[in-house]
This record gives sequence, C-alpha cells and structure tokens, in this order.
Amino acid sequence: MNEDTIAAIATPIGEGGISIIRLSGPQAFEIAEKIFQPLGRQAFADFPSHTVHLGNILEEHGEVLDQVLVTVFRHPNSYTGENLVEISSHGGLVITKKILSRFLAQGARPAEPGEFTKRAFLNGKMDLAQAEAVLDLIKAKSDRSAQTAIRQLTGSLSRKFKVIKDELMMMYAHMEAFLDFPDDDLEIFSDEKFTAKFSQVQKEIEKLIAGFSRGSLIREGASLVLIGKPNVGKSSLFNALLARDRALVSEFPGTTRDILEEAIEIQGWYLRLFDTAGLASQAENPVEAMGMERTLQIMEQASLFLFLVDGSQPLDEKDSYVFNLIPKNKIVIPIMNKTDLGLRANEHELKKLLGGNNKLGFPAVIPSEAKDLKAETLHGVHSEPLHSVQDDKQKNHIVKISTKEREGLELLEKQIAAQLAQGISGEEGEQITRLRHKVALERALEALKRSAALFHQRESLEMVIEDLKSAIHELRELIGEVYSEDLLDVIFSKFCIGK
Repeated sequence: MNEDTIAAIATPIGEGGISIIRLSGPQAFEIAEKIFQPLGRQAFADFPSHTVHLGNILEEHGEVLDQVLVTVFRHPNSYTGENLVEISSHGGLVITKKILSRFLAQGARPAEPGEFTKRAFLNGKMDLAQAEAVLDLIKAKSDRSAQTAIRQLTGSLSRKFKVIKDELMMMYAHMEAFLDFPDDDLEIFSDEKFTAKFSQVQKEIEKLIAGFSRGSLIREGASLVLIGKPNVGKSSLFNALLARDRALVSEFPGTTRDILEEAIEIQGWYLRLFDTAGLASQAENPVEAMGMERTLQIMEQASLFLFLVDGSQPLDEKDSYVFNLIPKNKIVIPIMNKTDLGLRANEHELKKLLGGNNKLGFPAVIPSEAKDLKAETLHGVHSEPLHSVQDDKQKNHIVKISTKEREGLELLEKQIAAQLAQGISGEEGEQITRLRHKVALERALEALKRSAALFHQRESLEMVIEDLKSAIHELRELIGEVYSEDLLDVIFSKFCIGK
C-alpha cells in the first residue's frame, strides 16, 4: 500500500458541465472530510462505499467554494484498490483548480501521469496488459480499436498469456520432478507428451506474433493515399470522403502542390487520409517538382493506395507512369472517376495496367511505442508488412465513382474496409497490439525453441529447464507478475494525469 495520498483533476481542463477531481490513498477520507461539508446528517466517516453525497466544498476560512457531489469508494473495492474519493464539481478552470489546491493544502500530493492506474496494477486490481488496455481505450481512434481495447481490458489477452505460461509451468514442474529422480531421465526423453507440448505451445506463441501487424492496424490505423496524374479528381475525392471542402479544387491541373492530411473513420476503421500533388514524368516548374517529391516520400510510408484515373478520358502513358511509381507489396484500389461525364476509359486496359494480379500485401503499421523500444524505423516509423491472403475475386475490382454527383462513394468505402479487414481472423481480443508484447513473445519463443532443441537432443535436463525458465519469465513479465520500475515508468508515463 502506498503511503502517499495523491490528487488530480480527472477531466479535461476547461469549461464543461462538470469536472471530476480524484483523491486516492490512505489519507483520502481524512483529507476530504476536512474540506467537504455534507448537506445531510450523516458524517463523512459513516458514508458507505459506492455512495454519492451532496454537499459543499469549503474555502480555508469556511466560505462555500462550490456545491458538489462526493462519491466514496472504500478499499479494496475501488479502482486503485485504496480509499478513493471523487468530487464532481461544476465545470470550469477556476473552481476545479481551487478544489485541487484545497486537497493539496491538506496533505495530498499531485498525482503523476497514470499513477491511479499504476496503483490499480500494484494493488492487484488489474494486470499489466489490462493496464495498457486502459490507455488504448482512452486513445482509441475508431470503433474497432475501442472494441479491441475493451476486450483486452476485460482480460481476454491476459488470459491467453496466462494459459501459455501455465502450460510452460506444467512442463517445468514435471522436469523438476524428474531431476529429483536422476535415474528416470531417460524416461522423460521418450515421453511423447513433452514433444507434443513443446510443439503446441510454440504454435500458440507464433500465432500471437503473426497477429501483431493485424492487431496494430486496428489500434494505430492505416495511411490511405490518393494517387494519380494531375486533374483526375484526387482533391475532389478527398473532400467527398471528408464530407467537407478541405482541399482546393479547380479545373486547372496542378492545383494541389503540397500534401494534405486528415484523420477519418470509415466503417469503424481509423485512417490517415492523404491528398497528394499529381505526378508527372516532368514538372513544369520548381514548385510543382517540390510537390511531386513530397508525394513520392509519403508513398514510401503508405499502407493503402486509391489509384485514380479520369474515367471520362482514355487511359494514357501518364496513368501508367503514376501506377508504376507505387511501391511493391502495397494494396491498391483502382478507381475510375468522373463517370458523370460518360465512361471513355477502357476497363480492360486498366486491368492490364494493374498487371492482372494487382499490388498485393497488407498495410505497414506504425506502433506509437516503437521509439521507446528502439525498434527498427523507416523515416522514424516502424514498418512491418502484413502478409496477403487476398481473395481472387477482389483482385483488380475497379470502383467507378463520380465525386461531383457523389455516386459510388459508399461502394468505395466498403472496398476500403474490406481491404483493411483482409487477413484479420480469429478473436480480435486475442491479438497483440503492442510492440512490447511482440518483443516479449519473440524472446519467449526463441528460449522455447532452444529448450525444445536441447530436449530433442537429450541434453541435460538442467540445460533444458534453464531456457524453459527464460520463456516463462517473458510470459510473466507480459502480465506484470515480474516487472522493473523502468518498465512501469515507460508504460504509465504515457497516461494523462488523473487516470
């Protein structure tokens, strides 16, 4: 149990209907009682847990600062596992800060980022993977990422980690027992159950690791780049998807000279949408050249491309030039725009340009914690492609649209969502979404492979067990059964103050 009592504002700073100030620790009730005057007859010390009480917060000399609601949570049945008080005051910067100051004047100290959740972890209210899911839920950018975070918060992923750890612990316990009876060593090496168990657990870990990119795609989102030669309607589509006029649109080629970026949610998926300068083999002026150079740079980091052609005009070498600039192993959705002007572009020729099998592969994902774990980066961004299992029926599916008449946009959004959903299988709650989890599982897998190899070679059980213990340690660190202060500092420093 922490000796300090901490206090913080739990709601965003600014004007609002209410503000919430939290107080947690061994002196939480004593501190709150000094500044809260209940309007009822019941004394603060007699408030039952999980009850709400109306009253006044008093200034230092007894003047009423605000009329508030106080919610009382008695340990261990609180979020932090400690005595916890939440003050619901009228929203507003002045009142909220004054109430916090009253708490601090009575002996509480300001909470550090994520310290309430850190105390919940240290007091056994949740494991480390669940604590990370709290942050993921707060920062969720889409319905899918929120749903995944909620499943992990309820312990879905933690239970999977624990099942694997318990399987390894069972193997470890049996091997320790055989060490106590050295004459029986040969018997364990001939036991087919151990060989099968090594293989089974290895496959379970490999499956989790393989799902990292898909899980990260849900959590982090993907980058969606509009690409095409000048004047095919990229900016018009950009505005149409955003449902507002964000990009400047004109009938003159080369209107877009710089990259425009906006966040958007399409059918539950979070995307970073990029409008780019039209690409040509030769720039007409230095400004246009700079715009095309920036387009090429963003293409290297893109996850998904919308390749636009002008459906009202025949395809030409300029379309071919732009398509061939798209890096390999990227997903491309081909689009014929301006169908309201009549369709003159040949669909067969466009499919021929696409090569008959499209660009395959799934989006590179950008984990926000990559820098903290010193991952390999590309332009400061972690990049790991997903493996494609694209259905032949979806290859080269050309979407015909008219941004002017807003026709075909719903079908396009369905295609985007379908491409992002490709390869995501199984229960999403059991997919790892954090680079820390992937690194720990990779270490556990390597240790397990070493242990299995030694076992199959009938080496000393002491050597087999040593690597098996290393694998178990990595699983225990995943859920926080063992941890370092440095690890906790890295994880909880990303939280906001008050959570």
